[in-house]
Amino acid sequence: MLQMDSKTIRQNIDSVLENAKGRGLMPPQIAIDVYESFRHSTHLSDPFAEIKKESIAQATKIVQSLLSTYPAPILEIGKDVDSKQNLESQQKANCIVKSACESFTLESPTESTTNFSADSIFKRLNWAVRVAILGNVIDYGSQHSFDFAQGDFSFHTINFARFDLELFISRLNSAQTLLYIADNAGENLFDEVLLQSLKSIYPHLQIFYATRGEPIINDLTITDLAHPLAQNIQKYCTLLDSGVRSPGFVYAGANAQTRGIYDNADVILAKGMGNFECLNTQKDERLFLLFKVKCDVVAQYCDVEKGRMMFIHNRTTKE
Repeated sequence: MLQMDSKTIRQNIDSVLENAKGRGLMPPQIAIDVYESFRHSTHLSDPFAEIKKESIAQATKIVQSLLSTYPAPILEIGKDVDSKQNLESQQKANCIVKSACESFTLESPTESTTNFSADSIFKRLNWAVRVAILGNVIDYGSQHSFDFAQGDFSFHTINFARFDLELFISRLNSAQTLLYIADNAGENLFDEVLLQSLKSIYPHLQIFYATRGEPIINDLTITDLAHPLAQNIQKYCTLLDSGVRSPGFVYAGANAQTRGIYDNADVILAKGMGNFECLNTQKDERLFLLFKVKCDVVAQYCDVEKGRMMFIHNRTTKE
């Protein structure tokens, strides 16, 4: 945890902001210098390490409660599939409904499940995306303070200002690879629910889950995913250390492996406002942005009220 008083923190931030003037940097890039100042002053390589561990523990409890109260919609096979295949595929793909409340795990289907009805695919992913966005409530970077006890994790009050799920599904239907760019520690438990559903519907889909390259505020790193409560996500994706040092995906700051995956992915899903700030100008048909609007500047840019949720295809962002 940070070992500085508020005056020292304010002085460090003011100094960094003064040095950043005229450099044309985005807020997530400026945050690199702010965080380096914190690390130097605290003599800690990861000042938010304990906060991130607690976030993962708290998020696990919240997700388990959510899945118990709002279970996954059943995936249904289309009418043109024979009854035996229908029953077998449904049993395999829908095992999340039974197991989620017990152990928060899902057995990935062992055969193609491409015959699910369009309606049931929409319902399942509508549910999964809404669970995933609740994870973006967690944030120690864009708010003056954050408290899990005060966070609004209510499923039934989720309010999207934009919701491009149909476009997302359209891209997924012909996709072989998905790059999922993660955000904060703790959100990974919510993301896991979406990854589970994606693998149930598209078992052939290769998913890469990209974290930050090193500690920055409470953003997720590969090291954080070694937490005992966070390891299950590896069943549904390949973990990827992006090399990015900022609390937002900056392509130029990514390592060669991540840039290669980014360039060749069929679908890219970037989570969180920091990733939105860094990627929203990239007009790329593959790119989708999922985040909660947490500040007045982004609210004004998106022409929505602060606090609204956004799931937008890059082509539908404000020009």
